[in-house]
Amino acid sequence: GCVGVALVQLARARGARVLAISGAAKADPVRDAGAHDVIDRAQDVVAQLRAAAPGGIDVALDVVAGDLVREGLPLLRDGGRWVVAGALGGYDVAFDVRRLYLHNTQLIGSSMHTPAHFALLMDLARRGAIDPVIAATFPLHQAARAQEELARRHHVGKIVLRP
Repeated sequence: GCVGVALVQLARARGARVLAISGAAKADPVRDAGAHDVIDRAQDVVAQLRAAAPGGIDVALDVVAGDLVREGLPLLRDGGRWVVAGALGGYDVAFDVRRLYLHNTQLIGSSMHTPAHFALLMDLARRGAIDPVIAATFPLHQAARAQEELARRHHVGKIVLRP
C-alpha cells in the first residue's frame, strides 16, 4: 500500500537496510521503492525475517499489528523499537511483556509526526531522497470510483484526486 511504500523510501533514505513484508503481487513495486528484501506475507513471516536478519532487527515500522506484534517482538535486538502506526491485522494483541523490560525494547504507538519530523520529511523530499509513488489518478467527479479502488487494496502508492 501507500504507507508501507513511503516507509520503505523513508527508511532507505535514512540509510537503513530495509526488509519489507508484502504480498507477492506487490513485491516488485516494494523492491522498486528501495526494499533490500521482501518477505512474502503468505509464507512464514517470522522464519523469513530470521533468515534475512539472523542477528535480529533494530526497528520495526508496523502498519499491520495483530499477531505480527506478538510473533515479531522476539526478533528485536536488545534496545530495539517496534513502532505501530496501524492495525490492519487486528488491534487486540497479546505478548509477553517481559520482552520489553528484559531486553530494553520499546513498543511505540504513532499516528502523527512531530513538527521536527515533518521538517525532516520536507528536507528529504526537497533533496529528492524520496519519490512519492502514484498508483492512480482520478478526476474529482470520480471520487466514488477512487474510493472503490482504495477499498480493493490492490494498489501500491497513493490514489490521487485532481480537480
